[in-house]
Amino acid sequence: MFSMPSSSEHGSQSPGREIVLPPLAANSSTWTNVAAAIRTIVEDPTLEMYFDEYPGEFDALSKQVDRTVDAAFEQHDERALADVHAILFALYDLHVAPAASMRTHNQFNPYLTRLRGSIERRWLGSAALGEIAPVELRTPQELVEAICSTSAQHRASKHPLFDFLETQATQTQLTEFFRSDSALNIRFFDLIVLALLGSDPAVRGELSQNFWDEAGKGDPVRSHVTLFRNLLLTTGIAPAEDDHASLLNWQGLAGYNLFMMTGLNRSQGFKSLGVMAVTELLDPSQYEKLTRGCRRLGLGGAGELDYYDEHVSIDVVHAEGWLSNVIVPLAGKFPHRMNDVYVGAQWRLNTCAQYYDDLHESLLRLA
Repeated sequence: MFSMPSSSEHGSQSPGREIVLPPLAANSSTWTNVAAAIRTIVEDPTLEMYFDEYPGEFDALSKQVDRTVDAAFEQHDERALADVHAILFALYDLHVAPAASMRTHNQFNPYLTRLRGSIERRWLGSAALGEIAPVELRTPQELVEAICSTSAQHRASKHPLFDFLETQATQTQLTEFFRSDSALNIRFFDLIVLALLGSDPAVRGELSQNFWDEAGKGDPVRSHVTLFRNLLLTTGIAPAEDDHASLLNWQGLAGYNLFMMTGLNRSQGFKSLGVMAVTELLDPSQYEKLTRGCRRLGLGGAGELDYYDEHVSIDVVHAEGWLSNVIVPLAGKFPHRMNDVYVGAQWRLNTCAQYYDDLHESLLRLA
């Protein structure tokens, strides 16, 4: 498994495993990447038994994670934020890993589940998800109006990133945008599946329609994952096992992790609805600018933009469907949870804006 700097400090002697996790220093310039260790140990099918036998090893790892979380959410240390969200990404990925993956042995590993829960509680208790604009919600229609109004006024919905992509971006910059978009786009099918789990029978029709559209209406060639992978290949982006997630800064990982945190935790299910619904509101106008920018550079003649072209039109339908056929009936049935839906929408807008800010700056540095 792995050896801590001094296993004698933790009781039992570690049996000579290879991964070393040096102590995290107080100086942010010397933070170690504890996320790299987590990504490695989740591949070990004997991990739970190992921690059972050597509890001091888990305690030491847990303390290092706690120190990283402190730095991330209390000190806003950029490298610590990157580590924390890379850890969460690795832990969430256990729940969508292919069945043949060694990681599946650790899907419900109690030690990793404990780490994940600890990080999530600190994340939710911090200011990292941004401010929530106060609103009084008395009816389902007021909830819909609040989501639409907040989305329209939020900087995420009119971000200069997409004006830049439309009018100024080079081929290299567009390619990097596609790469950064990979992890979420390729995993969106799984996110819709998570929304279906435990869903109210009244809303399953709309959710199933989203699922069917994402699956290309039964045509594997037209599935959204296939369409997006075709775009990546056309623009020279080779496949990556993690769909290029390891290249994302913490803002990109946080955006993806928000979907997974609210989708996997049933206690956050109403917030997940807000996250999903407002995403459908955001995308069409942004993607319209993106596709114009792509065609400005000669892309699109061979159907390689079908993924984004389809979302320009279909997400308008999906947005209306989520609001009218999911949010409204559930808000009517569970009025005391309307605020949760609204909070989820705000979280998505806030994390999306952070991601767009960071990505815009990164693309400008490529010029």
